[in-house]
Amino acid sequence: MTIESQLAQLQQAATEQTEASVQLANNITEGLQEIDQVKQDIAQTYQTVNQNNQALNDWQTQSGSVNLKDLNGNSHTLPTLKSLIADAQSINPHPHVMTKAQFDALRDMRKQQYAGSGFIEWGKHNYHSNNVKVNEGIWQYVAPSAKNKLIMGEAASNRIAGISNTIYPVVNIDGVTHHVSKVAHTSTQSILKFPFAPDGTKTYDSASGTVTQHNNAEAAFAAETETNKVITSRKDLVFLESWHEKIADKDVVYPLGNVQYGANNYKGIALRNNLVAQGYSAFGEWDTGTKGYGVKWSSLTEPQKAIFLGEPEHNIYYDPEAKAYIQVRYRVRVVEGMGTIWSYEGRSITPQIESFLGYLGEGNRALSRIQTRGKLDDVIDWGTVSSGEYVNGYVSKNSQYEIFNDRDSSQWVPRYNQNRECAYNNLCFAIPIALVQRLNQGAYHPSFNPMGCGNFTRPDGNGITRWYRPKFSNVEPTSTVECFTLDYGNPDHMAGAPARGSWKSFGSIVGGSVNSGRPDQYKYHDAIYAGQVEDLRLSAKKLNVNVLRENEMYKAIAGKFRGKGKTLFTKFKALHKGYYRGSNPQNAVFRKGADGSAIDFYGNDFPKNTPVMVWQPATGTTLYGRISTSNSHMMLASGSHNLESGKHIHPLERVGLNQSDICYFAEVSMLPAEFDSLSWIDIVGSPENIAATFPNGVVGQWIPETPDGTSKSYSFNKKLIAPYHRCLTGDFGQTWTSESFTIEYIPNSIRKPHNTEDVALYCYAANASVSEPEANSKIRGNVGGVYASTHSSPREGNKLTSSLTELVGKATLDPAQEFAGEIKGYRLVEGKLNASYKYQPKHDEINIPAQENQSPLVKALYSVTEKNGLLYLQFHGAELKHNGTDWGDDQTIPIIDGENTKTDLNGNTVKVFCHHTLFPIGIAHNG
Repeated sequence: MTIESQLAQLQQAATEQTEASVQLANNITEGLQEIDQVKQDIAQTYQTVNQNNQALNDWQTQSGSVNLKDLNGNSHTLPTLKSLIADAQSINPHPHVMTKAQFDALRDMRKQQYAGSGFIEWGKHNYHSNNVKVNEGIWQYVAPSAKNKLIMGEAASNRIAGISNTIYPVVNIDGVTHHVSKVAHTSTQSILKFPFAPDGTKTYDSASGTVTQHNNAEAAFAAETETNKVITSRKDLVFLESWHEKIADKDVVYPLGNVQYGANNYKGIALRNNLVAQGYSAFGEWDTGTKGYGVKWSSLTEPQKAIFLGEPEHNIYYDPEAKAYIQVRYRVRVVEGMGTIWSYEGRSITPQIESFLGYLGEGNRALSRIQTRGKLDDVIDWGTVSSGEYVNGYVSKNSQYEIFNDRDSSQWVPRYNQNRECAYNNLCFAIPIALVQRLNQGAYHPSFNPMGCGNFTRPDGNGITRWYRPKFSNVEPTSTVECFTLDYGNPDHMAGAPARGSWKSFGSIVGGSVNSGRPDQYKYHDAIYAGQVEDLRLSAKKLNVNVLRENEMYKAIAGKFRGKGKTLFTKFKALHKGYYRGSNPQNAVFRKGADGSAIDFYGNDFPKNTPVMVWQPATGTTLYGRISTSNSHMMLASGSHNLESGKHIHPLERVGLNQSDICYFAEVSMLPAEFDSLSWIDIVGSPENIAATFPNGVVGQWIPETPDGTSKSYSFNKKLIAPYHRCLTGDFGQTWTSESFTIEYIPNSIRKPHNTEDVALYCYAANASVSEPEANSKIRGNVGGVYASTHSSPREGNKLTSSLTELVGKATLDPAQEFAGEIKGYRLVEGKLNASYKYQPKHDEINIPAQENQSPLVKALYSVTEKNGLLYLQFHGAELKHNGTDWGDDQTIPIIDGENTKTDLNGNTVKVFCHHTLFPIGIAHNG
């Protein structure tokens, strides 16, 4: 190899090595540059993280917004946590409390779940023998500490009974569930307070609808006119009022929403009763003492607020539009009545029936309306039509003035044209609880004051004297006013009540029964007895009508149905006898003798429309009616309700009257007071002696059996439940004897010798009617069976059958009641039983033996019917009479409207009827 070639090779190698060195240098330089970039990136990332860390800290702690950067350096703005919470709280400050939308959704669900507004649970009642229950969950308590009070629910520490799942009532009103507990009481009892009984110092003017308080009874009676009368008998209305209210309006919250809450502590939270005006918690205008316990909302800690907000029974929700908490509250209202006529023809006071909530009064003028109260803290119960305040009254769905078009018919609501706001968004509602008949504080007298409870004072100041005791200085009351004011000469002692000084206890619980002037079960004017209460509560639950029908029928047979009835007032006059001479479809004519001239009723103190009773002792016929618009004529039928309606049955031979035997008649009116347990009086004596002894009339009904000195049986007019007292005179009331008496229970009579001069008043307890005549009505569900009874016991059908026919079962042999198998052969036309005889319901033979005492038998087909959105039991049936061989029964149920008669297979005239229960048994529904 030459040197040149070797040098060339060396040069080539050197060149390659140089190029490799340059490449290595370049690679090193690039690596160093990448390291520098990474260092820069790391520094930038650290800076970004540092900035984001501060932003995150600000996000947790500051208001407003923060900026966060991503790895690319892009900036993002976010609201801070405090801002997010503030925004959320602007919708609902406490997310665990329901919003208005959620609360309304629950209300809508309950409206679908229940048949209407009413009681979901009745609550428990006390079962002590003295504490008689009105019905499930409501009961009487007669004690000096409980004057003018009734109780709902019970306390767990007491003797409790009842079918309710809760110890206190639970109520649904417009889809809101209220827990009605601790109303004016520290325990789970709720105390319903009532105003004082009438004392003869107030008048009610039916022409204007106004009540006037006078200084004393003398002034009140002196102010009487044709339309302005002293209130001596009245009914007080009890109802539950529910309304929505902003908590912030008063800055007060109430446990359970109960503004009459009676305890001063709730789960460790101290409550006060001086946070609002007293009227906010008052039961009525008359109540100046009730103060409900609540707590100032703004004073509560967050955990304490959470207790109220987290428990649904307090009924609090948040309305984001109003930015306010709303509580649905309730109070029990007790409105002092103006008399006894609250509704047309005595109908139940329910929103389904009454288009407005108010007092009807004489002449059906309806001039007084009950006002909504709701959130108002001033107590106004009444508004009159003349004052214009009626626009703030309650109306129902039946009224054209209802404020809400989509509400149900089971609650009262405000009028659409009210002139003030009673609740948040006018959400104010009411449902009835009870109507309570009151006695009065005057002295009891059977002619002048049958509703009194007090006694008369002796002129020597040494105690009391009852109306039948020997008279002092021949001074005795001659008018009603004297039962409230009569002074026997001693200025320190007045008759009746309210009396002065120590005598104020007359007829009061604190005075004891020894000072009561009454001879019956109602001793005290300041006690609320079960028999005085008309229970208006209805179950809110949807009820299966077929199950309901059977359950309610068994209750009716067992005597557990409540009823209501009036006592009679009889006035025999100089004209008191004559003969029936015939009738036409309008009325019947009576004459002086069997062939005499027509009787001049008008000229003998029997003007037209005078209520009368007619007795024909020879045939055992008793009829009721009125003097006709044609003199010498009467309109008569066989039911006592005809005293107030004046219907006529033609011919009267159909109800047992004949033209050959003498008839007696008297002016007989129904006293306005109504009771479930009647204080009944039967009168023994001749019409002439009764007229002489009681020229102004007397409370009671005549037993058409004239005394003749022999021992004979006197059959009582009603089924006697408990005997109380007998007053007897043989000298036209100059002297009286007073004693207890014993009876023949099964024949429902007393056997005693009465002299021809005797006049006796027998006072006893009797059951009121549980049904009334009605038109044949559409049936809901299936038709029931046929029940038959001639039993003497009210707990085995007697109470029901007496109500259907006014006949008293007197059975002595078993079986005395039965179900007559399934009915067959009937036809329904538009839901009603076909009245054609061919299609009237047929039943199996009734296998009840003939009874002693001529005991009547009553058979009834039962079903459920609907009226005005309410359910009632309906009875079609007939009386049966035994002729010694059989009952003369055609095994057919007559289908009629109301009451009538028919001829049975043995030729006897028997009663036939269609009756409905007086009170509804449930709310109708279609779901």
